[in-house]
Amino acid sequence: MTIRRTIMQSNYDSVLDPASGGNAARLTIALKVTLVPLDPTAGGSAPTMMHPAASHLAPNAAGIRKGGVVDANGAPVNCRSWTIPEWNAFRIRFKSMVELTWANQIVLLPIDDVDPRDVLSDEDYRQFIANPKVQAHAEGALRIALMPPGAPGHAVIEVAHLDNPPRLFRDRMERISDQSIIFKRHRDSRWPDSFFGQPTAAHEVGHWLHDLTTSYFAHEDADYAHALTRRRHETPADFRKRRDREQYGHTLGKREAMMGAGNLVTDYDASPWLTRICRHTRKLGWTFIHKVNFAAIEYEPTARQKQLMARVSP
Repeated sequence: MTIRRTIMQSNYDSVLDPASGGNAARLTIALKVTLVPLDPTAGGSAPTMMHPAASHLAPNAAGIRKGGVVDANGAPVNCRSWTIPEWNAFRIRFKSMVELTWANQIVLLPIDDVDPRDVLSDEDYRQFIANPKVQAHAEGALRIALMPPGAPGHAVIEVAHLDNPPRLFRDRMERISDQSIIFKRHRDSRWPDSFFGQPTAAHEVGHWLHDLTTSYFAHEDADYAHALTRRRHETPADFRKRRDREQYGHTLGKREAMMGAGNLVTDYDASPWLTRICRHTRKLGWTFIHKVNFAAIEYEPTARQKQLMARVSP
């Protein structure tokens, strides 16, 4: 068997568990995250990746500090300190909400109609068969490992606590707010019959699932937005606003995506898992399918799987 069980890198780690005991094979991306309870008096400047501003936890109401924290739009927003109980509760909900939002969507299928050099060996192929009647596959998952202050990890995220929760705070991958773990819905006039929603913490964590050649995993339609040009009579400000909007998806399918404005994992969003399973198996013969779509074909084993199972039958 040539499968690598564990890959550890500076961007994120991953673990591939073969199918066992009737349970499907699973590829888990493990992201080590250091959350920083941002001192609101130190949040007046934009965050710097991996170099957080000062932290502060108030032992009681008398110890709460207040200040203006700059969000992703560059606007100062009134914030306050976290209390210790609030911070402990947030850490638990952050991990749970991010993992849950990405869960139960990613299925990776081995494929055979490619270059023979990219096809799994029979021995490795069997590692992805949990049930002879179910098509060979691996499920994708995300695990957040919350790190203690100062411990080495993959991501450092400052967390501001809004002093006036109804006030909007635009998150970025290095700085989010206490409201980021709340599932928020909104609509877009271009698709009046649809709504979009996500806990922004899950989206911002997605930006940390970048490869080693980039510093962040871009938005769903970043390339499209980057290629836009100014329209006639469009002001520079309006052009920046349009480009900013379009990077989250200029079509309904892209707008619904996790790295768009929704919570649907698309081919693009699943690319970190697809890249890693190719590395774990040392084979390029893999494709992504959403779990909802897999449900329609899971009980249709491939011809190769049927042949492999026939060889081991008594």
